[in-house]
Amino acid sequence: MARFRETVRTLLRERLLDAAYEAVAERGFDKLRMAHLAGAVGVSRQTLYSEFPSKEAVGEALFQRELERCLLGIQQGLDAHRDDLRAAVEAAVGFTLTLAGRNPLVRAVLTSTGEDGLLPYLTTRSAAAFETATAMANAYVAEVWPGVDPVARELAVDAAVRLTASHIVQSTASPEESARRVADTVVRVALSTGRENLAPTIR
Repeated sequence: MARFRETVRTLLRERLLDAAYEAVAERGFDKLRMAHLAGAVGVSRQTLYSEFPSKEAVGEALFQRELERCLLGIQQGLDAHRDDLRAAVEAAVGFTLTLAGRNPLVRAVLTSTGEDGLLPYLTTRSAAAFETATAMANAYVAEVWPGVDPVARELAVDAAVRLTASHIVQSTASPEESARRVADTVVRVALSTGRENLAPTIR
């Protein structure tokens, strides 16, 4: 019975977050109202507040969910090309750019834009997102391509994260073209030192 209740609560939470996402994507976070959110899902305001005690709590949970989905996709892109650094970077960056292009919340998290009253909730979250993405990429390159010089590795990872964010905000190119450009830059930086120790799959 306890497991059933937990499953029901998880499903309710996801329904609430889905409805919140649609509302924020359509009208902006400023116009998100708890009463409207409860009505959209067909639950009482008491039920909504028992799950999310405030609008800010909804925002926190919503952004955390979108960030986790983004990081999962990045990890999958990297894992799909463990034998080719350029292809791995291109896949991960391409996924991120495509997701940010169609998901306003991910775009906001990754760029710290303050439209629709989001800035107060994004400042620390964006920094955490960059730190998590950087740590993930750094650990990935260190494990899969241990021959990359540590200094070059850190520079390459930092370049990948910063260039991806820059392309989200400013690039007029397609996600595919932007991803290729970022991958080219990252590989060049990674090859800048320790070249003799690198695996031949870095090309």
